[in-house]
Amino acid sequence: MRTPLPPLPGLLAYEATARLGSIAAAADELGLSASAVSQRIRVLETHLGIALFERQARSIRLTPMGQAYLPAVRGAFDDLSAGTTGLFGPAGRGRLTVRVQVSYAMTWLVPRLQDFHDDYPHIDLRVVTAIWANEVPPHEVDLEIRHGNGRWAGFTADLLHEDQAVVVGSPAHLAAYGPLTGPADLEQRPRVQVIGYDDLWQRLFPHTPPPSRGAEATITLDTTVAATQFAASGLHCALVPERFARAAVRDGRLVVLHDRLVPLRQAHYLLQRKGDGEAPMSPEGRTFVQWLIRQDIEDPPLQPGG
Repeated sequence: MRTPLPPLPGLLAYEATARLGSIAAAADELGLSASAVSQRIRVLETHLGIALFERQARSIRLTPMGQAYLPAVRGAFDDLSAGTTGLFGPAGRGRLTVRVQVSYAMTWLVPRLQDFHDDYPHIDLRVVTAIWANEVPPHEVDLEIRHGNGRWAGFTADLLHEDQAVVVGSPAHLAAYGPLTGPADLEQRPRVQVIGYDDLWQRLFPHTPPPSRGAEATITLDTTVAATQFAASGLHCALVPERFARAAVRDGRLVVLHDRLVPLRQAHYLLQRKGDGEAPMSPEGRTFVQWLIRQDIEDPPLQPGG
């Protein structure tokens, strides 16, 4: 059975008086009268069965037991303060938790977060992915960005980004194989396939024949972030969402190999969990969404062949 805890008002009065050196100063800090502070300290002393202060006509000082008890009380307050700030953020600051898919985070969102922080330093943004699906309860997620058809049970979904796919490869791939001009070229060059985007090569070249026995084998990866990184570091080309290849193309790690973009049948949606009363989006959430939309205006999609 837990030992009864000392009264918190008395602990606050005791710590403030010890730190500031006077009951009057502690009263001013706590917004109390001096007599109220004195009373709270006496209640604490009665609970503990010891005197914490020696009271003199014009001063007050800690007893040996009062001095010995102080580190434990301060340590408890410091731990409580640190835990509260770490979990909920400093007082007066906004906090926003956004769940996104790994590829969206790594290839498009995370490289831009410094700009968001610089523009909105008062918002503590927490970005989580499926890696932490079990560690972050659903009720702690304010907004979610998913790629799909816009229909998820238990959520309202608003279209955020429509996407297209682009063929990319490393500069070394371009030097070795040249631009991609038609389906016959696919036989001659190594490709990487992304799970979930199995139809894209067929939609790029609708009349592509089945691979012949002498065709280059493909490598299949499960995320577009893996595919873009793999293409940038070797000789395989990839057909991936343009948004996820945009930064790598602009910094020269990837080049566009074909002048056609393939519209994706799915898009990125902004999700909010349905709840009683349909609470409006928080000011921090609205700020984040407006910032996301502005990113597409300030950094438009690639225009192959343009």
